[in-house]
Amino acid sequence: MKRPTYTLSSIIKKVFRPGERSLPRNEIISRIEESGLADRHNLESEALLAEVLRMEQSPLRVGRSDAILELTFQPHQLFDLAYRFLRETQTPKTVEQIIPELRRQTQFAWNQIVRMLQLERDPRFVQYQGDTRWFLAEWELANDRIYAFCCQNGITQITARSLAHFMAVEVGLPEKEYVFVPGLDERFRLDGETLYVLAKSEEAAIGAHEEAAAATATATLSQKQEEQAEWYEQLHFEEEPLMNTVQTQPVIQEVNHLLRQALGRLEVRSQEMAQEVIAHFQQSNMQAIEVLMKEKHKNEQIALGIQQLLAACEQQ
Repeated sequence: MKRPTYTLSSIIKKVFRPGERSLPRNEIISRIEESGLADRHNLESEALLAEVLRMEQSPLRVGRSDAILELTFQPHQLFDLAYRFLRETQTPKTVEQIIPELRRQTQFAWNQIVRMLQLERDPRFVQYQGDTRWFLAEWELANDRIYAFCCQNGITQITARSLAHFMAVEVGLPEKEYVFVPGLDERFRLDGETLYVLAKSEEAAIGAHEEAAAATATATLSQKQEEQAEWYEQLHFEEEPLMNTVQTQPVIQEVNHLLRQALGRLEVRSQEMAQEVIAHFQQSNMQAIEVLMKEKHKNEQIALGIQQLLAACEQQ
């Protein structure tokens, strides 16, 4: 089921601890594996790291040698003000929501702030896939704790107005330390002023549906592999009569690798679109923004399909 998932660059930021500016490549890979943050991307730790290093606004770069990687972030007043703004409001914000506050507190023009405020590079800020808002890396995700509490106490709905009180008082999650992201979690559904909590039976039903879809994809992939094997055998039977089997595993591995590359490129494109939206917003070009939103939706659908194919490949 759909859950809040850190973007690739945000995963890298999360493995760095406060005060760390560089780490050995092997240490970063080890921390990614230990965190489990890359699991939902269906990427090996080394492949994930390679994708992040290729990003235009990567938070990471090669340091003194290939074995040492360092953060690209350079301290600046604007980053500190943006950080303070999110801390004080205790709410994730989009760049478009942050810029007016920075203009109010500084003499920088809008276009100057857009050019300098590259939050992709600041390890204090992270994003979830499918959400253009920026979160603080220090905030912990409250979704699992809230869902478990609701299931244990038979709570099926909560009013939006009482969410903050519910988290802090009933569930016991300090507001300054946790963030709740129901919009990216299929266990929750927000309808007007009411947040509905999906019962475990409903969650299991949806999970079974997703497993069935994955099984169908697996069966389709297996059928194609069998057809490919038969064709290969027929093609080479006369020339190589002793070779009556075909090793399809290398083909699957190659397809798996290409699919992971495609996911990485979609992630990079998502980062590019975020910058393009800002540029079009400055020019009040709403038509261009609408086109980008359609492209974003299409890319998300493609990414979901690729993830399902990868899941099918891994079951082989």
